[in-house]
Amino acid sequence: MIHYTCDRCKREIDPAIELHYVVQLEVKPVRDDSFAEFDDEVDHLTELNEYLETNQPSVVCEDSGEAHRDNYDLCGECYQQFKRNPLGRESGFALGFSNN
Repeated sequence: MIHYTCDRCKREIDPAIELHYVVQLEVKPVRDDSFAEFDDEVDHLTELNEYLETNQPSVVCEDSGEAHRDNYDLCGECYQQFKRNPLGRESGFALGFSNN
């Protein structure tokens, strides 16, 4: 008999009793060629500096140009949570309004 375990909560899933879900994730490199066009009136170093200041640095690794695929098993409860927030970001942020 095949045993399934939820990759999120680590709970064992019994396929005879409940459904389980498979999330297939594919990540592949994409080159942005929008910087390939040169315009004499645009200061590219300033644009690059602004981009680097506003974006968080990421881990740089060798680009093999190949896609990477993973499969994850989820129980029903974790699937519902994944469906609502697939990237796992904190949902919502507090806005500070005055009492006027």
